[in-house]
Amino acid sequence: MTTTSFVGDTKKVRSPTHMMEASTGHDHDGMHMGDGDDTCSMNMLFSWSYKNTCIVFEWWHIKTLPGLILSCLAIFGMAYLYEYLKYCIHKKQLSQRALLPNRSQVKINQADKVSNSILYGLQVGFSFMLMLVFMTYNGWLMLAVVCGAIWGNYSWSASYYPEIDDSSLACH
Repeated sequence: MTTTSFVGDTKKVRSPTHMMEASTGHDHDGMHMGDGDDTCSMNMLFSWSYKNTCIVFEWWHIKTLPGLILSCLAIFGMAYLYEYLKYCIHKKQLSQRALLPNRSQVKINQADKVSNSILYGLQVGFSFMLMLVFMTYNGWLMLAVVCGAIWGNYSWSASYYPEIDDSSLACH
């Protein structure tokens, strides 16, 4: 059971597993999950503060500057790998198209449809995880996502294949 109460500028949400406080005013430094200095903070507005930031999971808790740097590198790598995954999907689709003599008359076999669907699901899931990192509203983590995407796109860009339609890009 979850209960919500307002105390001053703080919104407290109690659930069976933990208590979360989120500021409803303009002072966002006092937004914490739990009671103590070593708890996850949850910013509702853009912030450059890194102390006590949790990324997606409670165990991914940034407490120190080295922790922030390592987390930014990991997120940079994930965004880079997301671009690599997109490249692999496009490359696979191109090879499937090349094997089809006339795409309008021949259907893709069932195994290819299943593998394409699984890869698409991985791409969407990966992009949503990056979106959740972006939704921490932490400037450093946002920059890590954007810079990783830039470097990954530069390294693995599908721009060499103009016949591929990227109009259905997943979010991030």
